[in-house]
Amino acid sequence: MSTLEELNDEINQLEQELLLLDKKADKTQPAIIKSVGVVKRGRGRPPVVEDERFIEIWNAATQDGKDLRQVAVDLGIAPASASVRASLLRKRGNTLSQFRRGRRKKIQ
Repeated sequence: MSTLEELNDEINQLEQELLLLDKKADKTQPAIIKSVGVVKRGRGRPPVVEDERFIEIWNAATQDGKDLRQVAVDLGIAPASASVRASLLRKRGNTLSQFRRGRRKKIQ
């Protein structure tokens, strides 16, 4: 056997080993994800603030009398994004209190 043939044989063996390792990794990866608690990332940009933290800030703001703009500044996102995210979290079954309707009265 020439050196070239030996190298090709070695390359083929390594490729087969890699395929076997990939198959094993595919089988064990969901178990690892479940045991560690890592959630598979969905489509789009990752959130700036995690859901639990968002809910805490949102509910605290509604109790403290803050408005949507102040919550958005605290979270570092746009007010419209904060509002949409709150409604989507409500749809998923999370308990988020709502802000009071209408304009605030001026304190004189």
